[in-house]
Amino acid sequence: MQIATIQKKKISLKQLKTVGFILGIAILIAASIGIFFMIQGTASEANEEAPQNINIQTVDANTTSVSWETGKETIAVVEYGKTADPNSFTEFAFSEIETTNHTVSLSSLEPNTTYFFQIRIGDQTYNNGGSFWTFTTLPGGELDESPTPAPSGTIIPTSITPSASLSATIVPTPTVSITATPSATITPTISGSPTPTATISATLTPTQTTAKSVCTSNNCTTILQNLGSTCTTQDYVRCLLGANVTITQGATKTPTPTPLASSIKSTCAINTFQANSCTSWIWEDMSSKEKTCSDIFTQYFVQCKGTSWSSTDSAYWYCNEVATSNQLTLPCANAPTPVPGQAVFCRVRAETAIGGAENATDWIYTNSSCSTYTSLSGVQNCQINYLQQNICGSWSWSLNNPNDPQCASALDHYFLQCTSNGLFSAPAALTPTPYWYCNNTTANRYLDMPCDNANSPADGAAITCRVRPEDAQGTDAHAGDWVTTSVVCPTSTPTPTPTP
Repeated sequence: MQIATIQKKKISLKQLKTVGFILGIAILIAASIGIFFMIQGTASEANEEAPQNINIQTVDANTTSVSWETGKETIAVVEYGKTADPNSFTEFAFSEIETTNHTVSLSSLEPNTTYFFQIRIGDQTYNNGGSFWTFTTLPGGELDESPTPAPSGTIIPTSITPSASLSATIVPTPTVSITATPSATITPTISGSPTPTATISATLTPTQTTAKSVCTSNNCTTILQNLGSTCTTQDYVRCLLGANVTITQGATKTPTPTPLASSIKSTCAINTFQANSCTSWIWEDMSSKEKTCSDIFTQYFVQCKGTSWSSTDSAYWYCNEVATSNQLTLPCANAPTPVPGQAVFCRVRAETAIGGAENATDWIYTNSSCSTYTSLSGVQNCQINYLQQNICGSWSWSLNNPNDPQCASALDHYFLQCTSNGLFSAPAALTPTPYWYCNNTTANRYLDMPCDNANSPADGAAITCRVRPEDAQGTDAHAGDWVTTSVVCPTSTPTPTPTP
């Protein structure tokens, strides 16, 4: 009986090499197939992003419109300049949303000038085979009605001047603000165009290679500053249209009042401003003018100081305040009191409640000097001797000794007051309220009524007047005694009785 014997054969080295070679060939073939399909996919994606059907239309001497298509939705950037050198492309424009149909308007172009441009999509640039796309703007005032087709791959750039000012147009947002350092300012606005476009003005030196960007910043201003080095225009566009763009509501503004018309200021101007003394001042009241004036101008601004308004010398200020009355007594608030011999210069204007030069009438000026005399009490010859009415509303008076040199040097003016019932103190609070016919100072020894814009006394009207001499200080301690006279205006002709 034969016994079967199983022999184990060893695989030779030659056989091992053969198997390894076969396996290597198989792996190489599989890898090649994978690489082929990967390249095909990448090429296909690149072909989808490549600009096609580029069309250039010159709108006018300063504007050109460029449109193109892509196989997939992209955001493309147009980089352009005046020479066929990518290093000179210091201007760029972009479409603001991902789309397959791109249109960009290039504005602020120079008339009759040739421009060259390339298109950047992602990290890839398209430059028309190295010859760049080109267009020439019209001479000033001309219009190109027929669009000029451009070579395949057209883009729409937007004018950009080499400055640090950025002006972007963003459709969907009411207001777009971008945080920027002093080197750049971005002012977006709202556009209603179907395809949002933007114009960016910036200085840049874009990289002209297809290598991937190493830009890592997420600050748009930093990216803008690094254009041409670590960052591309595509990085900047992504930043502008990404999370770094914030939407803010416009600031609430206080309505600016419309400046008053010059005619109103002229009509309501203060016409009379006088010093009763160097500490007592009175001016025309708005209530004596048209109602429009008193409605518009509700206050007065008064300023008084120790030097003229044309002088630049330092001086004491005696008043600098707003008043509602048309009379003023110095000093105002905590200001000093003018000393004897001091010249005082004052000005006043009517103002609205808002105040300010645009809401006020013109200034009216006057001045006075404070007497060096401390009191007239010892100057007996300087008292008023008589006060008389010549005709209705015409008054004259005289001193005991008008030729006394002491009186002439001591007296500065006279103060005359006339009312319909002899009431002079706080007339607005008295009943019946008197008519005021005069409340003025004068350097003469006579005065005709009415004074300023006061009422004229009628025939047969009763009038009570009083007058006193005053020095420039004008207070009770710097004035003589009052002399008072009451009369009735004569009736020259019968006055008809008014018919109800």
